[in-house]
Amino acid sequence: MGNAVRDYAWGSTEQLPQFLGHAPTGRPQAELWIGAHDGNPSSLPDGQLLNEVIAGEPEVHLGRRTAERFEGRLPFLMKVLAVGEPLSLQVHPSSERARLGFRREDESGLPLDAGHRNYKDRWHKPELIFALTRFEGLAGFRDVDRTVEILGLLHLPWAEQLAARLQDGAADERLREVVTETLALQGRPLSRLLGQVGDAARHAGARARRDLLRHYTKRSDAHNRVGAEAVRVFTRLGDLARRHPKDPGVLVTLLLNNVTLAPGEAMFVNAGIVHAYVEGFGVEIMASSDSVLRAGLTPKHMDVAELLAVTDFRPSAPPRWAPAERAADFVHLEPPVAEFCLTVGRPPLRRLPATGPRAVLVLDGEVEVVSRSERIEVRRGQSVFISHSDGPVNVVGEGRVAVGSVPL
Repeated sequence: MGNAVRDYAWGSTEQLPQFLGHAPTGRPQAELWIGAHDGNPSSLPDGQLLNEVIAGEPEVHLGRRTAERFEGRLPFLMKVLAVGEPLSLQVHPSSERARLGFRREDESGLPLDAGHRNYKDRWHKPELIFALTRFEGLAGFRDVDRTVEILGLLHLPWAEQLAARLQDGAADERLREVVTETLALQGRPLSRLLGQVGDAARHAGARARRDLLRHYTKRSDAHNRVGAEAVRVFTRLGDLARRHPKDPGVLVTLLLNNVTLAPGEAMFVNAGIVHAYVEGFGVEIMASSDSVLRAGLTPKHMDVAELLAVTDFRPSAPPRWAPAERAADFVHLEPPVAEFCLTVGRPPLRRLPATGPRAVLVLDGEVEVVSRSERIEVRRGQSVFISHSDGPVNVVGEGRVAVGSVPL
């Protein structure tokens, strides 16, 4: 298939060109889209667009069950993400909220390509990222007690007042109030506060790093974990305050879980979870949607009121996602959604669905995708769409692939 590359400012200048075997353009390249979303559908070898082909014969390409359940659409979208700088702080809507928001914006006459439109389609967008390199992200609100401990290390009156507020009542209610007030900050008071927080973060990060190195073998594992997290939080906070000196979203990142994935690990982000990917290279699979509500760290449109309405403010653990099945050179991931699952591994592959739509992306090496009617040679960065009518397929060769499919 031919797949579109999106050149967002947060992308890497090197990773996607290297993956695709192209010369770098010097511009950041952020996302490779693999699927049938109307925004950037993949093209088949004969030049037809995948979304149009599926729409013409949905039961042939999706199977009756998938075609009926998802209104004749390919329900998942795969991407390769190359994150060179932090993405926008964002939230994705639930299915109900997406339908209502899309209809409201449609009825108001807002064009689909309007820069200030929130809902590009009427679908929710749960997503799973599988790390191909070390991958850093922020996702969900951290346990309040841990956040209070980290805030105390800043030695800043604003942080002390924030910590006291977070401990005064139900955590989700206090977080909602704090985030609402923080995102309303603007002008000179905001710039002055961000300058103070950035300076305090740089000093606190240096202190936490020295303390961690000096006492690592003497203190409890729990204390060392807090120290290591504080180093990451303050290093990132100082950098974000420098990059975004007028953005209140920088302050919200202090409240979020830091998630570090090693290659082969995954994170699942459901509706309502505030998140931002920070750095790394990985395969992402999601429900086929492009609806995003942004809270900061971006020059793009932000609708704070709508974002606050859809955000889940309950503290939670970092949203890592364990595989349903793992073996040597194989992992199968099934998050709690109907639209997608992901299989990553080397031939011979287990758990490869025999029916329904499938997308095969080669991560390294070369393979052949073998169906009852043809053999298709595919190398790193290339992909193949397998329709329901192709029946069972096999992947052979010396390479590693990521296969997106619909759960059985």
